[in-house]
Amino acid sequence: MTPDLTNQHWLETYKSLITLSIEGFKFSALANGGAAVALLAYLGNVAGRGVATPDMRCPMAAFLAGLVACGFALLFAYLTQLKLLNEIGRGEKPTVSHGWVLWAAILLFACSLAAFGVGSWQAVLRFR
Repeated sequence: MTPDLTNQHWLETYKSLITLSIEGFKFSALANGGAAVALLAYLGNVAGRGVATPDMRCPMAAFLAGLVACGFALLFAYLTQLKLLNEIGRGEKPTVSHGWVLWAAILLFACSLAAFGVGSWQAVLRFR
């Protein structure tokens, strides 16, 4: 491949990774937030009928923790991009100084997805 074609391919791949990241953050926030809202609606419906409500504190806590983890993952992803942009703006070759920030974002995003899974499983176990 010619250097021009290689650079173009690299740039398009980078853009697609950014797009995938954005969609991942949207999914995580929507899944955890939607689950929390759905759980509140369910509990309101059950309580409105005078029936004893199941204890859903653990699933709700997991969904909220998932939302917080997603928010922090987004913050760390932003900081990673900002560090890269600053390096490019100064004409420097990108370094690994942003590596720990990137891994923090990845870990927090994984925690967000795991929290959704835990919260969902806990909710399933508590339904009667």
